[in-house]
Amino acid sequence: METKEIKFQKTHLKEIGSTNTYLQESDKDRLLPEGTIVYCDIQRSGRGQRGNSWESEPYKNLTFSLLLRPEHIPANRQFLLSEIVSLATVDVLNRYATGFSIKWPNDIYWHDKKIAGILIENVLSGSTFSRAIIGMGLNINQKNFYSDAPNPVSLYQITGRTYKIEKILDEFTE
Repeated sequence: METKEIKFQKTHLKEIGSTNTYLQESDKDRLLPEGTIVYCDIQRSGRGQRGNSWESEPYKNLTFSLLLRPEHIPANRQFLLSEIVSLATVDVLNRYATGFSIKWPNDIYWHDKKIAGILIENVLSGSTFSRAIIGMGLNINQKNFYSDAPNPVSLYQITGRTYKIEKILDEFTE
């Protein structure tokens, strides 16, 4: 399988409903280049698997979506995207602490607590991808969680330190 280099182009928005929805609507006619990333300070309607929502305190966490056009990956191998994104996320988090693991197909845990959720929405064209939008909520600096989510945790809660959110996004795109 061939590999290709992707140039990432970040767009920062103060407030948005859902970064995945924003990319879907912005790319209706394939107007956006591959590697477009949208991240925001406040995500009002972050989405997860099976209609779940993602709690994210404003200005505290990394909520973003990434547009890929992985035409070189056969449609029947679409789980590769989950593997790549999950492994990259754990690799970045391991720079700050240990104990991270993947709960396939879309969650990142620290011990028995969830630190990140991933939502990948694919559009297929025959036997190949037309596009994939990869959304992620990654708990970085949030100190307290108030939703009914059973086991959230943030990097701050793990290490007692605050982090520059955009720096972690840059590390992810490496």
